[in-house]
Amino acid sequence: MFGTLALAVVVGLADPRPQLVELQLAGKVREALAHTEQELADRPVGARRMGLDYLRGHLLQVLGQHREAGEAFAAVIPGTPALSAYSRYRLALEQERMEHPEVAAGLVATALSGNPPAPLVPDAVRLLSRSLARGGDCQLLGGIRTETFPDLQRRQMILVHADCALRSGLRELGRSLLVRLLEENRDDDPARAAADRLAILVSEAERGRIPMLLGLTFHQHREFDRALSFLRQALGAEGSLSGRQAFETRYAVGRSHFWQARYAQAVVIFGELARRAGTPEQRARALYQQGRSYEFLGNWKSASASYRLAYMAEPRGAEWAAASLLSDLRLGWRSGDEAAALPLFDLLAAQPGWRDQTARAALFLASSDLVRGRRDRAGAWLDQVEIAGGDFLVEAAYWRGRLAELRKDPLEAVNHYLTAVRFDPHHPISRAALTRLATPAVARAATSLGRSLSTSSRPEDLHKAWLLLGKNEPAGRNARRKLQTMLLADRVTSPFLQLSEISVRHWPLWDRNPASPEEMLLALGVLHEGAPAVQKHFPWSDPALAYTGSLLLSRGGEISRSMYVAEMLRLRTPARVPLDVQPSDFHRLIYPHPYQQIVETHARVRGVDPDLLAAILREESRLDPAALSPAAARGLAQLTLPTARRLAADLDMQRLDPEDLYRPEIAIALGAANLGIITKNLGDAPHIVAAAYNAGEPQARLWKSYCFSQEPEEYFAKVGFRETRAYLRRVLTTMAHYQELY
Repeated sequence: MFGTLALAVVVGLADPRPQLVELQLAGKVREALAHTEQELADRPVGARRMGLDYLRGHLLQVLGQHREAGEAFAAVIPGTPALSAYSRYRLALEQERMEHPEVAAGLVATALSGNPPAPLVPDAVRLLSRSLARGGDCQLLGGIRTETFPDLQRRQMILVHADCALRSGLRELGRSLLVRLLEENRDDDPARAAADRLAILVSEAERGRIPMLLGLTFHQHREFDRALSFLRQALGAEGSLSGRQAFETRYAVGRSHFWQARYAQAVVIFGELARRAGTPEQRARALYQQGRSYEFLGNWKSASASYRLAYMAEPRGAEWAAASLLSDLRLGWRSGDEAAALPLFDLLAAQPGWRDQTARAALFLASSDLVRGRRDRAGAWLDQVEIAGGDFLVEAAYWRGRLAELRKDPLEAVNHYLTAVRFDPHHPISRAALTRLATPAVARAATSLGRSLSTSSRPEDLHKAWLLLGKNEPAGRNARRKLQTMLLADRVTSPFLQLSEISVRHWPLWDRNPASPEEMLLALGVLHEGAPAVQKHFPWSDPALAYTGSLLLSRGGEISRSMYVAEMLRLRTPARVPLDVQPSDFHRLIYPHPYQQIVETHARVRGVDPDLLAAILREESRLDPAALSPAAARGLAQLTLPTARRLAADLDMQRLDPEDLYRPEIAIALGAANLGIITKNLGDAPHIVAAAYNAGEPQARLWKSYCFSQEPEEYFAKVGFRETRAYLRRVLTTMAHYQELY
């Protein structure tokens, strides 16, 4: 009780931390260190309770004074118990740097024992894994309760236990732990690492479940040659797998051939699999994949037959029936057999649960007609698109505008295009609508309507006028000024236009004593480790505080967290406040460019658009260098290890380890190289290049073959994968923001 009161007095009367944070934010590290050391000398008890020993170690480390930093962190352990786990972790990093893995392992294992701070666990587990692999003592694992860890870290620790068992000669224990990891989940990085280790322990004579697990894991991680070897081994003895296991194993064999563009082999395998199928779902799935394989071979007639058989195998199936009808419709329509294709649309539309697939089919049909100048049927199809709602509405509005143009009704076209643009001016379809508004057919009507709206007193009309006229028209600039003035006068919207940083001394953090380790670290200005506490003290409910929190995270190198806070603040902004009237610094927090120089350098070398490369990095990884997808795609560019190693070999890089992909300079270089290869093979159309980055070059080419024009908006309508449609929307939207901001 006395300790708490004493700290309250220190904080309330002479808290040095605001000034220390200000000095750090100003880049005055040496001044901050001198002030910290003076506080420790003048008021050692209060200063240590606030964690100034830790801050001293941090500042010394920033200045490269590693020995002194280690001494400071060591002093924290008895003096400030709340920060002892973080101090041990920092000391462990120092020992790793000095190549003392056995000492590093002991320190980080102690940090992880008991009840470690949750934000520290991921980094600490990675450090422990590295230290033990380089010579640390495996007996240290005995004091760590891994069942309390998040699932990924729990699985990483199981892998560490397996490695220790194998190094100790406990082969069966190690093997059983590796098998357990694959049985739990084959998707993540521990699964791939476990498969690497288990593959060495499995003899060529072994059949059944273990080779199957290995094959399915390597397949999931796109190592198809390794996958095929183990999948075939698993199937080597009749009866070694259950019927379901045998089906999934043969299915993975077929998909491995498919992904390696061996479509003829895939056709045979999926055909045999359909004959062996034990359920309608299995038969439908195999036939659908056979249809896709035929389609990539260019044999559209056989593909259509397979798709129809897939539909007939399970006519009301939630996944394969609708996908098969949609695929068959595309082939028939693109082949010119409209009489065969239109009944397939009716079958899709008859099922209420297939609303999205119906909308995608309707977009396919409507866009095909409209780019070829036909106007009589598109309206009814666009009605079906609008029923689906959501993101389909922006496309429906755009194609309604195209239909109005064909009907020689420029004002109606302008209104539809305006609807699309107001959805989000940076959306790729909205950008296409803006382009149409500038064409001779509708430009006069657009200008006339814009000038008329610019005299309005309604914010909605003024925003429309600004969108129609832009900054090159005096009336457009005036409309934007009027809109901004009206929003500033509104007490609800004004705070979102007047975003400014809250000074350190007015942070709410000082209103109460920081309780958690992360709050203490944030109060010390240690922004990386204090980042988890930002959301609590800089809440989204207060625009200025949230903006300040996002800025702090960005300065601390927590770009992904900063971006998330800024995005959430934007979502809480009233809908009548356009992003382009908010501060440009806020816009840049939502679309940051922390690696701009590296991106531009590699983009120039590889002949790719730097804004497209930057957009792909943002959308692939949320600009988190340590990002790891469920399929073990790593780093900023989210490359799987096989793809990364192939690219690295082409670039004459030395052996590439998985951890290398978490280094931004390597990830960006490889991502740019990958984008350069795609651009060379497919041309420099950003929509096709981005689609290929996500779905692969063969698939991107196939979607292009469905198109009757070179228009990006038609291509967007013809993309068949929901994931790739969403990916294209995000990447091209982000690219437009980067073009505007940088």
